[in-house]
Amino acid sequence: MYFEMPLLLLLIIPVALIALYFFQKAFGRKQKLLVSSRAVIAVILIIALANPVSFMTVTRTDVNPDLVLVADSTPSMGYFSTGAGQELYDYFSDKFQIKYDTLGGNSTALGEKVAQYADGKNQIILVSDGNSNYGKTLEEGIDVAVQTNTTVSAVVPTLEKNDLSIELTGDKSVIYSNVQEFGVTVRQAGTGNVTYTYVIKQNNNTILNETFSMTDGEQEKTTYFQTRFMYLGAHTLEATLTSSADTDPINNAFTKSIYVIEKPNVIVVTSEPKASLTQVTGSLYNVTVVETLSAFGASLPDALAASKTVVLDNMFVGNMTDEEVAYLKEYVSEGGGLLVVGGKTSYDYPVGHSYLDSSFEKLLPVVSVPSDWEGIQDVYLFIDVSDSASAHNANNEPILSSIKKSAINIIESDYFKEANITYFTIGDKSRNDTGEFFFVGNPRESEALKKEIEELKTGDGQTDLVHTFDRAIPVMENRSGQPLVIIISDGNLLNQRTYNELLRAANQADKYGATMLFMNTYTNGSKRPSQFNDSRGNIYAKSLMRNYKGDGVYVESNKGLPIYPNFSQMFGEVENPNENVTETNLYVSNPKHFIVQGLNLSETNISGYNGVTPKAGSDKLVIAGDGSPILTVWRYGLGRVAALTTDNGDGNGNYWASELYGSPGSKLISATTNWVMADPNKESGLVIDCPDAYVGQPVTLRVNMYDPGVPVLTLNEQKLLLTMESEGVYVTELIFNETGTYNISGYPVTVNYPLEYRNIGVYQDFRKLIESTGGIVYTVSEAKSLYVKYNGETTSYQTREAVSFNVYLLLLALLIFLAEVIYRRVTEIRELKRLHEEYDRREKESPGSMPARPDMSQFRRQNDMVADAKGDAKKFLAKMKDKTKKNK
Repeated sequence: MYFEMPLLLLLIIPVALIALYFFQKAFGRKQKLLVSSRAVIAVILIIALANPVSFMTVTRTDVNPDLVLVADSTPSMGYFSTGAGQELYDYFSDKFQIKYDTLGGNSTALGEKVAQYADGKNQIILVSDGNSNYGKTLEEGIDVAVQTNTTVSAVVPTLEKNDLSIELTGDKSVIYSNVQEFGVTVRQAGTGNVTYTYVIKQNNNTILNETFSMTDGEQEKTTYFQTRFMYLGAHTLEATLTSSADTDPINNAFTKSIYVIEKPNVIVVTSEPKASLTQVTGSLYNVTVVETLSAFGASLPDALAASKTVVLDNMFVGNMTDEEVAYLKEYVSEGGGLLVVGGKTSYDYPVGHSYLDSSFEKLLPVVSVPSDWEGIQDVYLFIDVSDSASAHNANNEPILSSIKKSAINIIESDYFKEANITYFTIGDKSRNDTGEFFFVGNPRESEALKKEIEELKTGDGQTDLVHTFDRAIPVMENRSGQPLVIIISDGNLLNQRTYNELLRAANQADKYGATMLFMNTYTNGSKRPSQFNDSRGNIYAKSLMRNYKGDGVYVESNKGLPIYPNFSQMFGEVENPNENVTETNLYVSNPKHFIVQGLNLSETNISGYNGVTPKAGSDKLVIAGDGSPILTVWRYGLGRVAALTTDNGDGNGNYWASELYGSPGSKLISATTNWVMADPNKESGLVIDCPDAYVGQPVTLRVNMYDPGVPVLTLNEQKLLLTMESEGVYVTELIFNETGTYNISGYPVTVNYPLEYRNIGVYQDFRKLIESTGGIVYTVSEAKSLYVKYNGETTSYQTREAVSFNVYLLLLALLIFLAEVIYRRVTEIRELKRLHEEYDRREKESPGSMPARPDMSQFRRQNDMVADAKGDAKKFLAKMKDKTKKNK
């Protein structure tokens, strides 16, 4: 609820003060009651003037629903047959209220269009390849459609010709003489077998000539190469592509500009200057090695200010003073980088002198206590206790009995002996599921969970799997384990729900990487028409697992008996985390982060690590085989901190992580140092930063000015107009309409072919995104023959409508007024009756001695006024009733 004019509520204050004043002045109960009732009425009227409004969700059904047809005519669609959009518009015009919209130019704002039209009332058809490269991503647009319950379908025209594109990826600002890795990504519009050759030139000198193939089904392939840059300033890398399958030369060449800077200063604090960590960092940066921070003495603040990153190797907390820790905190909070490497005298070592609860630990993204092992995975049991589960199976037992036996088998299975399990019921609205997890490796918790499941009885509602997902998703959102959802049901799923609603609810779990298993326990007698399968005989449960965005598995018992799957065959073997191992592999846990992009550490072993627990807000990037964090990062103020909780590769003969400092593990060290460093440029003079661009696409150029004055930059002998973003930081937006390398006061910016020609062919996740809204991907002919059949000529949608409480507040004020008037009138009548009785008694005792009888005309007039008020109230209520009916 909210108020349209909330400031009017301030009038309550003077009303309350006036009422309090007169209440104190009032004599007797009648006057106090009169003052109180009038004050309450005044407050209610003020609230009504402020117009309190609430919103309620209402389901509406439209006949001949609105259809939005978005036709993509951007260059990336040039490989497909033309005219599909107009053809479908002509076909659907007499079947829907249709709006036709097109996309053109050198960019595709497909996500923006979906978000624009996804209002819950429209159905949307995209005639497109699914590639969106401007504004909102397609994923963001589809999220809006899912939230508004809008169905988005797609039509992909016939691919008529193939084409290939090439792109170079990697850092633009690189460090002098360091080995740099770059990627070469080749994409094709089709999905067949193709062979291609690319040539890489560095500063016009050929350094690579390679031939590769894409196999059937591949649309994109990335290969990598390494090189060095041996002088400061601007360089170029150029890739050219040739292939017999290529049809358009516009995207066969890609140039990347490189800007080489001096090696940044890095401080390494270590007692082992010959360890692998120091050797790796020393080869990459301008390193100053000291044994403790105290070696800098009073010049520590200056040394920190001159360095981009500090590396603390196996630092004993007792070797840092409070003043040094304070300097480190200030250094990082103002933008410095900090990498803290583990060992036998850091983090949780030595016992009694660890980082735990120290001032230094507040800098770190971890707490120096081992992570609690809470099972290999989180298992969510969805148990059907709806009334349809009371049907009997082949053994003449209720199907609910088989469902409970299947659930208990899961709990007792060796496969899940290290898992956390919770359960939610389907079809019992009176039950309040807490989402509490039971660690079944603990016999007491395992028995408690089995007892709860054994005591389940048939619920008070119908099968509503959507409601069950809605209760489970918030629990899933706050867990870190990979979820496995196991649905045990009789398969009668579509009770007051559509299949699209069910699929959307299930797809919510895919956001958290959930695997899903549906165990369908039914008999021919338990199947309910239109709830179990569609008109073509397709079982809804099986379709749900097939269309689920993540990994879905379906098993069934058509005799209604318990299901006992072989989980090892179904999901693969599970390693026991409690086994004592001398070595453990490393795994990337967040592959999207800059530090670990494209990095495979599965063949890299370590033999030890420090026990830590990530703090809230940190990002766990690399883990050991048992799930323990090895690399955790976060931001501290303007700076960045990384906790590498294994040793330097040569720590006092321990050699926990010697493999980590060889190939490919050493990339993790350099990437982590580069990430905490953020900007490797020296903080002096003028520093320019601008990414390479595509024709017609805007890019932001940013200038950091460390010297006094305003920067002056020129492009094609013309001064650039710069805007101050913050103190010392200036920005401008650039748009280039031709390819080439442009010189901006010595800084290179390369402009490549229009972005439309980079991602070609059908977007790989297009089908999954469309199906997540309940839509379907069609060909043109399929859309004309099937779209109306699957989507119908009506559409139901939910909308939020405003409801005003003014009428109810006015009625309440009127009722209080009438109640107060009636109360006073009744009191007066009783008092008058008492006076007449007293008069008669005294007249009887002393005839002729009493004055004239009290005049009742005053009360007759009051009676008439009360009657008139009652009549007016009845008329007012009748009018309000008629008005309400008309609104409905």
